[in-house]
Amino acid sequence: MFYNKCVFKILNGISLRRLTVMASSTPPNFSWVEPGKLAGLAMPRMPCEYRYLLDNGIKHLVCLCERKPPNHDSCPELQLHHIKIVDFTPPSPGQIDRFLSIVEEANSKGEGVAVHCMHGHGRTGTMLACYLVKTRKMAGVDAIKEIRQIRRGSIETHEQEKAVVQFHQRIK
Repeated sequence: MFYNKCVFKILNGISLRRLTVMASSTPPNFSWVEPGKLAGLAMPRMPCEYRYLLDNGIKHLVCLCERKPPNHDSCPELQLHHIKIVDFTPPSPGQIDRFLSIVEEANSKGEGVAVHCMHGHGRTGTMLACYLVKTRKMAGVDAIKEIRQIRRGSIETHEQEKAVVQFHQRIK
C-alpha cells in the first residue's frame, strides 16, 4: 500500500504522454557501426525509442523509407532527414552523397547519427557499407562483409551490393 501511494505522489500531475517521452527503450535492430558517430536500426515507432537515440548522443535520424516514421515529432530535439528510397532498391549516387554529407556534418559537431529503413537491413545496410568505404577506405566487398558481421541480414539485393561496389569505384 505504501508503494502505491509513493508511485501516485511521484506520478501525480505527470501526463501519460510526458511519462512515455521521459522513458527510454532500445529501438528495434539497433547497433552502432561507429560508436558515438553512426548507428543503424529498424524504423522507430514509439516515443521511448526516439528518447533512447537522444540519450545515446544521436541528434540526427536519417529515414530511408518512403514515409516518415510515426511519432518522430515526439522528440523535436532529434533532427529528421528524409531520403526516400523504394524498398529493395539501391540508393542513387546522389542519395549516397547526401547521406554521407549529413553524417560528416553532424559528426564534425560531435553529434551522432542513426539511419533506418523499415527493418534496418537493405537500404540501411547499403548506406552503412558506403560509410565504411568512405571513412575506412575499404573496398566495397569488404565493407559489405563488415556490415553483415555487425548487422545480420544487411544489404538484401544484388543491386544494393552493386551500389556499394560502384560507390567504391567512384571515390577511389
